[in-house]
Amino acid sequence: MKKKIVYTAEPPDVDLESAVRVKDFLSDPKTLILRKERVVAVRLDDSTVSELKKVADQKGLGVSSLVRMWVRERLTKAHASL
Repeated sequence: MKKKIVYTAEPPDVDLESAVRVKDFLSDPKTLILRKERVVAVRLDDSTVSELKKVADQKGLGVSSLVRMWVRERLTKAHASL
């Protein structure tokens, strides 16, 4: 299920004259390394999916992003304990 993207106009109370310019967080695009990701299917029961959706919504993430984050965290801990 895809999340619905809602586009909004600039809020009327934004003062662009006093806005602070923020440095881009990405490094030089020439040195940017993109990782190839693969799709992995996982079967989960309805209650687990519901819980994942609830936690993902609380964190402002999509379910897939949350699961990827948790898998990476768990793998990092596993490698640290070896």
